[in-house]
Amino acid sequence: MTTTPGPVNTRNSFNAKHALWIVFGLMTAFVILTRDRTLLDPHSFLRQRYAAIPLLMFLHGIPGAIALFIAPFQFSSRLRQSHIRVHRFMGRLYIFCVAVAASISIPVAVILGPSVLVMAATTQAVGWTLTTATAFYCVRTGRIQHHREWMMRSYPFAMVFIVVRTILAIPAIQRMGELGFVSVVWSVIATACFLPSFVIAWQTLAASRRAGKLRSAATAD
Repeated sequence: MTTTPGPVNTRNSFNAKHALWIVFGLMTAFVILTRDRTLLDPHSFLRQRYAAIPLLMFLHGIPGAIALFIAPFQFSSRLRQSHIRVHRFMGRLYIFCVAVAASISIPVAVILGPSVLVMAATTQAVGWTLTTATAFYCVRTGRIQHHREWMMRSYPFAMVFIVVRTILAIPAIQRMGELGFVSVVWSVIATACFLPSFVIAWQTLAASRRAGKLRSAATAD
């Protein structure tokens, strides 16, 4: 008789998800240190650029930053299992921040330009809003697995802010001028639109393969 090994505890193991968060954390730190910290200087380019619309930038930037920083905790299974009330509060806060930041981003793009990126900003805002609203609908109707999947589709739209600015810091991209700027923005938004669905599909396929192997092993036993 074959003894089936018990489930391996991989709760604390390092996997691709942890690697992703580490890389994204480094990218976020890079953007803060090289770009966003200049907002503290009243004579900096960014402060001068945003001076015409301070209220709009506050309503867009602060909720956007909050959503960007709290969402990773929502993907923690440990937090969901051990602190469900905190998880729910942060989820509601994320939804509120997305609703404010995404809606304000469109008039900001129209006012500040460049005009060639207004449609890109609109696409990102609409995608972020729709995926988040769908995730909220799913959790309200008890579709927890679908809720998680739509959250996986929502957060990449927030990540666009960091990823774009990291890529634009590459000297070769900077030398391309407006063409490089527009190409990077649209490419990252397109990736945010489609990559999560591929990841979800591959996770489903992998789970099906594992289930098939377990059934085959059980039949052999």
